[in-house]
Amino acid sequence: MNTSGIISSFLIAALLGLLIGLERERKREQRGSLFAGITTFPLIALFGALSSELTTLFDSVFILIIAFIPIAIITALAYWRESSGDKVSGTSHFAVLVTFVLGVLAGHGEHVPALAGAVIVTGILSIRDELRVMVGGLTREDMYAVVQFAAVSLVVLPIIPDQAYGPWGVWNPRNIWLLVVLISGVSFVGYLLSKVISAERGIGFSGIIGGIASSTAVTLSFSERSKSNAPLAMMFASGVLVATAVSMMRLLVLIGVVERQLLLNVLPAIVVYCLITAVGGWLIFRSNQSASVEGAKLSNPFELRTALKFAVLFAVILLISRAAQEFFGDSGVFLASSLAGVTQLDAITLALSRQVGQGLDPATAAKGLAIALMTNSLFKASLAVSLGNRLYARSITVVLVIAGVCALIVAWFFPIDNLLNLVNASFVLNE
Repeated sequence: MNTSGIISSFLIAALLGLLIGLERERKREQRGSLFAGITTFPLIALFGALSSELTTLFDSVFILIIAFIPIAIITALAYWRESSGDKVSGTSHFAVLVTFVLGVLAGHGEHVPALAGAVIVTGILSIRDELRVMVGGLTREDMYAVVQFAAVSLVVLPIIPDQAYGPWGVWNPRNIWLLVVLISGVSFVGYLLSKVISAERGIGFSGIIGGIASSTAVTLSFSERSKSNAPLAMMFASGVLVATAVSMMRLLVLIGVVERQLLLNVLPAIVVYCLITAVGGWLIFRSNQSASVEGAKLSNPFELRTALKFAVLFAVILLISRAAQEFFGDSGVFLASSLAGVTQLDAITLALSRQVGQGLDPATAAKGLAIALMTNSLFKASLAVSLGNRLYARSITVVLVIAGVCALIVAWFFPIDNLLNLVNASFVLNE
């Protein structure tokens, strides 16, 4: 590594040490018993980076081992001294060892992983009290749900076949089971967040997170939970609408990556849909912010039965959508969009983007996507009506139907060409 690279490694090491040290210094001021703080952690990280550089320079791993020994001894002595008090905690001592290793990683030139590790360590240290509160509130049933979710997502998912089955190869067991994990995960994240930052905020954050993955999954999860947690029904409704707005931004990113030519054509309809759902969710949240949630208790976060039902429905709709495309071809774009939009917007969005690259008119593709938005809105509304609380279902249905209708009107009667002509005409008149 050249001189500039070595200097960069030292600076990165000092930065990550400073990041961890800031958090530990704050804790030391509160408790007064931590042996390392704002100055010690950057020095430890720098020592690790220097050890790594010397190890590379002399091509001997023993230098790194010898450098680690005094760090380990000092940490062990500090732990022995502090453990003689009433409270015994090894958090800062292990943080020292991790900081040294991250410094070594930075000295080896792995700057991004080293900084990512420092951010994770700082985050864990910062929310230690919140994590303890969350763990204190977990019941035996909650722990059983955690084990179930871990088994479904980490054990079962990797062994499920990742290949196509059925007519036209429409069913991929891995993809379908991934949706099961996703639905359960949305509930799981919201439940854990509610343990730390209150039920209302947990619902909002899980809606944002779930919207990045699947707003339909959020709708399914929150619909059933709204019925069993009536005091939080409108908070769940707000979470669904926020998730839907976030999912529109994800669609724009997908289109921009796959087919930029389509991006300009779909922009008006998607922006209108996004704004209506976002504003609707915000208004619902504001109007119910002061609502009493006393006695509300979020149920078990793992809902495998509901997720499995949705997986079966998803497989059926996939078959119907593919059949429409096979039998009607390009002329069935609108029909295929209306059917495919029911289950998942990502699939039809990517399909339309690829077809535009193969010669499909972008305006036609934009109309097809608007139809998919409308049918997806109706599907989410049907989930809310059939599974959710009555007030929850009514609020979601009104906002989603308005958003879907407006997206259709914009795509059909105000295509981007007309909007650009209006803009150009306004400029000409101003001149």
